[in-house]
Amino acid sequence: MKVFISVDMEGISGLVRWNDVVTRGIDYPLARKLMTLDTNAAIEGAFSAGATEVIVEENHGIEDLCNLLMDEIDPRCEVIRGAGRPGSTTMAGLDESIDVVLLVGHHGRAGSRPGIMAHTVSYGEFRSVRLNGREVGEPDLFAIRAGEFGVPIGLVTGDQVVAEQVQAICPWAGAVIVKTALSNVAARCIPPARARVMIEQGSAAAVSKARAGACLPYTAEAAPYQIEVTMKNGIGEALAANLKAMADFEVLDQQTVGITASDMDLGFRRIAYLGYGNRAGLTRY
Repeated sequence: MKVFISVDMEGISGLVRWNDVVTRGIDYPLARKLMTLDTNAAIEGAFSAGATEVIVEENHGIEDLCNLLMDEIDPRCEVIRGAGRPGSTTMAGLDESIDVVLLVGHHGRAGSRPGIMAHTVSYGEFRSVRLNGREVGEPDLFAIRAGEFGVPIGLVTGDQVVAEQVQAICPWAGAVIVKTALSNVAARCIPPARARVMIEQGSAAAVSKARAGACLPYTAEAAPYQIEVTMKNGIGEALAANLKAMADFEVLDQQTVGITASDMDLGFRRIAYLGYGNRAGLTRY
């Protein structure tokens, strides 16, 4: 039983504001520890329910996706971290050998109110990301990519907003709500020590359910995918010039870029490019 854990930071127990999850924040070292401990709880639950292998992939785009404390992570797992991974940066470990995906510390999609630090891919650059006309978040992209390999989403941990959004498309998935969002930067939090017990139990239940065949791959979206990304501050000159040089993108208006992708690996990579492509001559992603 091979379990894939995607761990983000915004949905980790006890964290509520952007300064909690960036290096300039006074609590960033503590946040890294809390992220590691929530992940360990999910690993423990997975192994207790019969997992034979656990792959953890870092999803939080700070410090080149190196946020977990490697000397404190459960030694039974393996960790994918660092930028420059082959394919989609945060889904490099996903393939057909995985039996179930657990989303730990994830967050609601861009525009969610409330929703702790809600965004899709780029917190600072994107106002919204739409797939085939509907608003989507990162868990949607994970569910689609996993579904392309026939792999189900079994669990999400975070606030009530991300839980509702994941279960809307994957009703079989378990949810561990470690905080109730009151706004994008405030929540009623379960103390992390108690939240970790809940995460361990939720992980064990999800792996047991997947072993029993009760979790299904998400296959409701058909490729090719039609994606639209609306920028918060419009399309800068350098980005506009870069997009004009690439056939994979279409500038729809002063704020919106259209993307067509044959699979969600390409889709995610092209979405992510728009967050860093406002540099002259940068036409690789």
